Amino acid sequence: MLQTSSQQAAKHSVIMRRLSRFETAMRRLLCLMLLILALPASAAGLLDSRPSPTLGGGTLDNSKDFLPVRQAFQLSLIETTPESIKLRLVATDGYYLYRHRFQFRTEPADIGLGQAQLPKGEQKHDEYFGDVEVYHGILDIDLPRKPGEQRPFTLVVTYQGCADKGLCYPPETERLSIGDVTGSSPEALAAPVSASSWSWKEIALFFLAGLGLTFTPCVLPMLPILSGVVLRGKVGGLRGLSLSLAYVLPMAACFALLGALMGMFGASLNLQARLQSAWVLVPFSAFFVI
Repeated sequence: MLQTSSQQAAKHSVIMRRLSRFETAMRRLLCLMLLILALPASAAGLLDSRPSPTLGGGTLDNSKDFLPVRQAFQLSLIETTPESIKLRLVATDGYYLYRHRFQFRTEPADIGLGQAQLPKGEQKHDEYFGDVEVYHGILDIDLPRKPGEQRPFTLVVTYQGCADKGLCYPPETERLSIGDVTGSSPEALAAPVSASSWSWKEIALFFLAGLGLTFTPCVLPMLPILSGVVLRGKVGGLRGLSLSLAYVLPMAACFALLGALMGMFGASLNLQARLQSAWVLVPFSAFFVI
């Protein structure tokens, strides 16, 4: 009886080892296929020095091909009257703004503004949003004010644009301080507003948003990798927790570092374009294969 149990345990151990090897081989095969599919785009970026219309193409350091967002799109306050606020956004040559991505709000929120007056844009079939209206060059915006409302406030302007070469910037938000219209120059009215301190409620909301991101489809490919690391050899208890933390905490630290860099340097870092460089894509692909 004891011998039979030992034989069954040995067979079970052999089966588990084979399954583990099979899972490892499948993971490596999948990563190898992804690397092979990514090589043509990387090779095009390495061998072709001409500008490419795609996001991943271009030269080795394609971050030089794109301007920081606030150099590509320059917002300024033209005039403030008791009736309206006039803004101007200048899109540099080779860049354009989306009409439907503009948002305007006030701080405090009880100061109301009328519907923004935007001119008719150019029709464009965009690879991100489909058929849209866009603006090239100079765009003047008129924001009507409520009659009798002359309190100082902060105007929050959100916009989004793209480069003709293919890079689409994330939405950008700027704040303009709108003060008393009497005797104030546009430069004084448009003075930058210092960032307000964070509240615990905002920090908690961002923490919950981060937890919500773990349930998005883009995270699902990482689950087999983490499961293979933690469950290999039927690890459980504190050992499994320590392995999970060893995997999760470095990733969280990397994202925190990227967030800190964006917070310190803002759009001037041009991080989105830098991460599309072949010098970044190829080592990360090789890391997953290994």
